[in-house]
Amino acid sequence: MPETVAHDPLHLKQTLFIVNPASARGATLRAWADARKEIEAAGVSFEEHVTTRACEATEVAREALNNGTARIVAVGGDGTLSEVVNGYFDDCGRVINSDAAIGLLPSGTGSDFRRSLGLTSRSDSIGRLINSETRLLDAVRAEFQDLDGASVSRVFINVASFGLGGDVSALVNKWRESLPRWIGGSARFAAAAIAALGRYRNVSVSLRLDERAMTINSNLIVVANGRFAGGGMMLAPHAELDDGLLDVIVTDGVTRLDVVKELPRIKRGAHLKNPKVTEMRASEVSIGAEEPMAIDLDGEMLGFTPAHVRVLSSAIRFLG
Repeated sequence: MPETVAHDPLHLKQTLFIVNPASARGATLRAWADARKEIEAAGVSFEEHVTTRACEATEVAREALNNGTARIVAVGGDGTLSEVVNGYFDDCGRVINSDAAIGLLPSGTGSDFRRSLGLTSRSDSIGRLINSETRLLDAVRAEFQDLDGASVSRVFINVASFGLGGDVSALVNKWRESLPRWIGGSARFAAAAIAALGRYRNVSVSLRLDERAMTINSNLIVVANGRFAGGGMMLAPHAELDDGLLDVIVTDGVTRLDVVKELPRIKRGAHLKNPKVTEMRASEVSIGAEEPMAIDLDGEMLGFTPAHVRVLSSAIRFLG
């Protein structure tokens, strides 16, 4: 059974809200201005930090935890949350303070992790933060090659995708400032998927899930802790945040036409009915390909295969 612990709401006076003003092209700042009023009206004292550059949220979270901050809330999208999650661990991948908790006030292009958490509105999110119950969630540590070819590691909490997913993520982020604000996350990801298909080509992939080894012909593999990615696409419909396992969605021999046909069905998780798609579970996954596959971690294209990922069971104390 997942652990759920109730904490005194007064402990929220030790809360730090980390706000990413670039998330959702400025919409996060407007959402935070409204949320701040509700939080203050609830009698909660807190501090806030507005980031000015990429990866700053990781540094700020890590410093705050080392200085005894009890709650850190990411205000932004999945990328902001991912940075805060990485700040929950030190450079060696160890949890800095297992009694401290992370929270989410969602905004952003995708904001997919909120769906797995069951957050339906800003008021719902604030209510859970003020209530201050926590639960232990899994995280995932990934080792891979960065954009310069150096070996690196990073923690993610939602979804990693390899191949087409990484290419799609790169396009979504490239278009972030150029597309009109009214184009939502799902439409952005769908358009990017169609564009990325222009260079889609399957390659021979060596895959190991725990002790199981296989070779497939693929350009799309998903390793999931959460259920949703890509602006509401239910890539891993059976994934659980606290089961100590990764849901691995593997395609073998999928063509461009297959991907186009499946796009409408992925929204409800029906792509698993395709005989070329297989759902498996493991605690560790290794992926190698005859040509490097792009890697997306929590909505950011960060590098290439070869890669090794392993679940960090019950590693993060999460608010709500």
